[in-house]
Formats: sequence, structure tokens, C-alpha cells
Amino acid sequence: MSEPLVSICIPTYQRAATLARALDSALAQTHPRLEVVISDNASGDGTAELCRAVAAADARVRYLRQERNLGPTANFNALFAACRGDYVLMLADDDWLDPGYVAACLAALRADPGAALIAGVARYWRDGHYAFPGVVHEHRQSDPAARVLAYLTAVDDNGVFYGLVPRAVLERARPLPNVLGNDWLHVARIAGQGGIGTASEVSVHRSLGGTSVDVGSILETFGGSGSGWQARLPQLVIAWELLRDIGWGHPVYAPLGRRRRLALGLASAAASMRWRALAWHLISPSVARLARRPRGRAVWALYDRLTRALGAGRRP
Repeated sequence: MSEPLVSICIPTYQRAATLARALDSALAQTHPRLEVVISDNASGDGTAELCRAVAAADARVRYLRQERNLGPTANFNALFAACRGDYVLMLADDDWLDPGYVAACLAALRADPGAALIAGVARYWRDGHYAFPGVVHEHRQSDPAARVLAYLTAVDDNGVFYGLVPRAVLERARPLPNVLGNDWLHVARIAGQGGIGTASEVSVHRSLGGTSVDVGSILETFGGSGSGWQARLPQLVIAWELLRDIGWGHPVYAPLGRRRRLALGLASAAASMRWRALAWHLISPSVARLARRPRGRAVWALYDRLTRALGAGRRP
């Protein structure tokens, strides 16, 4: 009982086929004190049967089922409220962890009293094949504003969102907002509280696809339209949300003072801009229309390969 309790929280919806792998990886962790909390967003595909069977077989598992689909953000927040651990780790229902993931992240957090989040290296997979590594984050500046800016300048795939966080840090960062780029806002709030680092010896393995496959799908999960100006200009939406959250919105930044947090909000909005991606979202719909013409298909195919090779279309 001397080891801290670690909560692995898994939000899920209609992913019974991949959820089993995520659960297996969570329960195979070498850290001795775990609880695995599943929040099911009213799935109808056999998820409930799977989760009840796993919970019956392993006392470390708690299964929560929502009466209706609340949307992914509310499901995340339900898990934040339900977990009991001294440390908390989120795990997507189509991802999986190395067996030593929790132990390595916990050791790194304990070794650095100033750290607020430690994640393993994110490794991305598509159709069973390794695709690319995620960004490695090391932001341990003594100044909280410098940490936030360093994170927002570096972030791309945001696999660091699935790192280990002390419960007290998570409590101060809650709730996850129901807006585009909410995972960036969440980790920025954590960076405002302490350092962010990487346990390079372990990985979280992430599946490409699902609701985050494109900006339109993401917007629809937030209850908005998958088309229109927000889908065309997602970088500007994220920049505005960062300005609002940091500049005057979330109380975690209050210790900075009114003027300094507004200045940080403006700087963070600028740091979050990805100009290649903005150009890609503006130009791609026009180029895509060429694909409807017999002679334009080759042009679209070449454009698509080129922009994806450059990374312009991979993330918002």
C-alpha cells in the first residue's frame, strides 16, 4: 500500500474491437496499484458486455455507462470526476501502452518535484503499420509563461495529452472545454502549473483515425458543423480559444496577474498558429474540386501526396 494509486481512464464509444487491446495494455502495467476506469458513452456494439466481463474478472476495473451519448468532452470530464488515483492517465479506446509506461512516467515525476506531466513517446500506427513518431516534449522552464509558450510552439500531434499527471494538477486544470483544440488548452493549463517531460524508454501507441481523422469530424463531435469557416480556418479558432482561456478565462492562470496573463494569451495565440496547415485548409477545398474532373484527378493526387509528405494536412 506504500505505492500510490494510479488511475487509467478510458473514455469509449462504439469501439469494442479495439477497446479490448487498450484494456489489456492497461491491466498489464507493471505498477502494482492501479484502477482502470471506463466511461462508456452509451455504446450499442457490445462494449457494455465486454466491459462488464472484464470488470467481473478483475477488481481493478470500474465500468461506468452513460445513459445517453454525452459527446466525447463530457465523457472525459466524467472520468476526471470519477477517478480516485493519486495520479491520473488518460488512454484512448483504440490506443495501447507499453507494460512499463505507468512505472516509467511515475518514476520521472517523483524524480522532479517541479514536474506536472510526464508522457512516454507517442508512436502512431495506421492499418497495423508504424507511421511516424510524435513530438517529444521537454518544457521545464522555471517561468510558467515560458513553459506554456514552449509547449504551444512545439505541439503538433499532442500525444503528451496521454501522459501521467498528479491528481492535484488535474483538478486545477479541469474542466476540459468543449471547443476545437481542447486538448491543447488542457495541456497548456498543466504546463502553467509545472514542467512537462518525456520518459523516452516507453511509448503510448496511437491509432490514426476515429473522430479526429479530420477537422470536420472533430467539429461535429463538439455539436457544431463539420463545414463552414471553422472547418476552413481551424487554426484561427484554436488561437482564439487559447487567447480567451489564458487571457481571462480559466482560473489556473490567475496567479500571473491580469496584464501578464493577457500578454501570455496573445503570445500563445500567435505561437499556436501553423501557417502551413492554415494554407492547406484554405487551398485544399478548391484543389479537391479538380478531382471531380477527369483531367484533375492526377493533379489532386499529386497535391495530396505532396502536402501530406510535408505534414501540412496531418493535424489542425
